[in-house]
Amino acid sequence: MAEAREQRREGRQLFCRLITPETTVFDGEARMVVARIADGEIGVLADHMPLVSTVEVGAVRITGDGDERRVFATSDGFFKVSENLVQLLVEEAVPVEEIDITAAENRIEEAERQLSQIPEDDEEARAERRELERTIRMGENLVRVARAYRES
Repeated sequence: MAEAREQRREGRQLFCRLITPETTVFDGEARMVVARIADGEIGVLADHMPLVSTVEVGAVRITGDGDERRVFATSDGFFKVSENLVQLLVEEAVPVEEIDITAAENRIEEAERQLSQIPEDDEEARAERRELERTIRMGENLVRVARAYRES
């Protein structure tokens, strides 16, 4: 670990960590990391300036050596770049090859059904509405990322 930290400081290699509350989804070397942050889409290469931002619901693309690419559908969260380490802290991150489009579509339908049963003017249900809306956004993102990046 000390050697990896020293390599990052000297600008030799970029590393990326994609972390959810349950697990570290990705932790390894990268040539480039692309994500949608608050100001738009960003691509990070080695020796990028330090940056802290929010990450938006979307796709995170990690390109390794030899143009190997890993794609993840992610929820919103936090994005940090420092000393050649890109860290993404999100609630949910699903590798594109593990996305079940039918399950994601069912997730959207169920959340929409539940949302339709909550009166819009119900102040007590405000948090529940936000959570269901977030579930719908993530479900739509899973479908969008799978269709855009999954190899046929």
